[in-house]
Amino acid sequence: MRALLAIEENVLAELIAFRLELLSYTVEVCNTKFRMMQMLDSSKFDILLVDTALPDSNIKDSVSSVRQKLKKHALGVMVVSLDPSLELVEQTYRVGADDYLLAPFDLNTLQTKIENMVKALNFQPNHQKLEISSAR
Repeated sequence: MRALLAIEENVLAELIAFRLELLSYTVEVCNTKFRMMQMLDSSKFDILLVDTALPDSNIKDSVSSVRQKLKKHALGVMVVSLDPSLELVEQTYRVGADDYLLAPFDLNTLQTKIENMVKALNFQPNHQKLEISSAR
């Protein structure tokens, strides 16, 4: 499975990429909408995690552009955001997001949401669930 992370903040992108790589995903990272669209043109991805804080676009435009370019079920789209606004959440779903993840988040929550999105989109992931327990 291939994942594209369009995440503005490098540390967050690296954290998400590391977790997905542990789950056997091949991960590519970018930090602008322009680069995200180039990468979607040149490669096939199974999931896209897109940040609401991309510097060259708003999230509604980013998700809408992806959905216009690709078939609805060709790519699972999860929005990652610091904004808990119900209005923003609803708008992202309306333009085609499959899920919304509010940051900061637990990595187990990220994993569960991705697994649920993949199942809902009828993908057949070839990885096993990775259990990571928190040391207390």
